[in-house]
Amino acid sequence: MTGKPLPPPKNPKLLQQVRFIAIALLVLAICFRFAHLDRKVYWHDEAYTSTVITARPGKYFNEDIFKNTLAKPADLLAYQRFVPDLALGDMVVRKGTEDVQHPPVYYLLLRFWAQWWGTAPAVTRSFSALLSLLIFPALYWLCWELFESRLSGWVAIALFAVSPFHLVFGQEVRQFGFWTVLTLVCSALLLRAIRSSSWRNWAWYGVSMLVASYTALFTLGVAVGHFAYVLFVDSDNRFVKLPLQMGKRTISCFITLLLVALFFIPWISFIITSRDTLSATTSWTSISPAPLTYLQALAFNFSRSFVDFNAKFSDSLAYILAIPILILQGYALSVVCRNAPKKIYWFILTFVGSTALILWLPDLLLGGQRLTVIRYPIVCYVGLQLAVVYLLSAYLTETQKWKSSFAKLVFSLLILLGILSCGVYSQANTWWNKDVNSNYHQLANLINESDRPLIIADAFSYYPISLISLSYLLKPNTQLLLLPAVGDSFSVQSLPEGVETIFLFNLPEVFRQQFESRFQKKLIPAFQDPWNEVWKAN
Repeated sequence: MTGKPLPPPKNPKLLQQVRFIAIALLVLAICFRFAHLDRKVYWHDEAYTSTVITARPGKYFNEDIFKNTLAKPADLLAYQRFVPDLALGDMVVRKGTEDVQHPPVYYLLLRFWAQWWGTAPAVTRSFSALLSLLIFPALYWLCWELFESRLSGWVAIALFAVSPFHLVFGQEVRQFGFWTVLTLVCSALLLRAIRSSSWRNWAWYGVSMLVASYTALFTLGVAVGHFAYVLFVDSDNRFVKLPLQMGKRTISCFITLLLVALFFIPWISFIITSRDTLSATTSWTSISPAPLTYLQALAFNFSRSFVDFNAKFSDSLAYILAIPILILQGYALSVVCRNAPKKIYWFILTFVGSTALILWLPDLLLGGQRLTVIRYPIVCYVGLQLAVVYLLSAYLTETQKWKSSFAKLVFSLLILLGILSCGVYSQANTWWNKDVNSNYHQLANLINESDRPLIIADAFSYYPISLISLSYLLKPNTQLLLLPAVGDSFSVQSLPEGVETIFLFNLPEVFRQQFESRFQKKLIPAFQDPWNEVWKAN
C-alpha cells in the first residue's frame, strides 16, 4: 500500500500554535537540563567516567590505593582529578585495554571540557546537558527529511522536550545522550544522500557514522537498519520480491559503510586484544531474569520516553500509565504501516527493528537481558517516538473531527505527563538510573551521623568505584580502610586508633566471621538494598 505524505495544516493557525507550544517547552527543557546538576548521587558509571578521562580507570585505581591503605574521602576523590604525568595518549590506551565496550569520542570531548572547567559533578554533567540540547535541531532536521513537514518537526520537538528519558540521559555523564544526537544526524544525512545521490552527501553520512561508531558500539544496529532501509526503498517491490541486483543507492550505502568499518579497525583491534575484559565486564547481560521481570522491564523502559515517576515494578500505578503508552506506540506503528509512504514506514520499521532484533535474538536463543538494559535499545525508543509524531501530525491535519480531537487530547496528555515527570525528576536526589548507588544518600546519612566512623571495604567487583560515589557524600573526616579483594583471606590485624563506629562495606560472610572472632565485636545489619550490604560493629 502506497501512503500519502503528510499534508500541510488546513488551519494556518495550527502550525503557529504547535510551534509556540514547542518553543515554550524547549525553554522548559533547557531549564530542566541545567537544574540541580549536583543534587543526585554521582553514581558508579559517572564516577568511572571521571577516572577514565583522568587516565586512572578501574584496575589502576584499585592497584594504587586498595592495598591495606587507610584513606579519607578526599584521597579517593583525588582520582577524579587530572595529574600532570598522565596525558591524552595514556587515557586512550588505558581506556582501550580496560573499557573497550565504550569507544572514546565522548570521553575525549569530556576530557577537554573538564581540563578547562574542572571535574566537579555539576561541571561534567553540564557538558552532557549541553550536548543533549543538540537533539532538537537534529530532530527537526530528521523530521523534515523524513516527513517533509514543518508541523511534524515542531510536534517532535514538543514531545522530546518533555521526554523524561532524554532528560535523564541528558544529565548523565555518559555518552548515550550525545550518541542519540549522532543517530539522528546520521539518519538525516542518510535520507539526504538517498534523495540527492551526491557523493558529498554520502561522504558526510560516512563521517557521521564513523563518529557515531567511535561513540557507541550500538551504532552497529543503526548501520544494519540503515542498510536494510536503503535496500527496501531502492526496490520498487515489497521485501519478498526484492530483485537480486542492487541499485545505485544500495551500492553507495554499502561502500560507505564498508569504509566506515575499515576506519573503525583501530578500535576493533582493541576489542580483539581486550576480548576477555570485554566478556568479563558484560557477562551480567547474559544472566536471564524471570520471564515476568523481563516483560516488566520492557514495559517500563519503552514507556519512559513519555512518562516516568521513578516507579518500581511493584507499583500498580506505574502500569496504569505505562500500558496506555505502550498501546499508543503500537497503534502509532500500525498507522504508520497502513497510511505512511514507503520511505516513512520502512525507515521507522528498520530503525526500530534492527536494534531490537540484534538485542532480542541473543536473549531468546542464548538467554540474557540485553533488550531490557534501558540504554541499549535507545534507537528503538526514538523510532517509536517518531511513529507517535507521525500519528499526531497526521491526525491533527485530518478533516475527520474525531481524529483531530483524539490527536489534540493525546498531544496534551503526553505534554502534561512529560512536564510532571521531568518536574519530579528535577527535584529528586536519586533516580532509577543511579542503579547500584541509588540509595547512597541514605547510606551516607547513616555513616555521617555516627561517631568517628571507619569504613572497611575491598577491591572486589564494582565496589571500589562505588566508594568514590559514596565519598562525594561523606564527611571529610571519615576514615576508610581499603583492602585488596579479600576472597577467603583475612589481612586486618589491627584497627586504626580513634575510631568508634565501624562499617563493613559489601564484605563476604567469611570475612565478617573472622572479623568478629579477631576483634571480639558483634556485627549487625546496618543498611541493605538489592546491591549493597553494610554491617555495623558493636
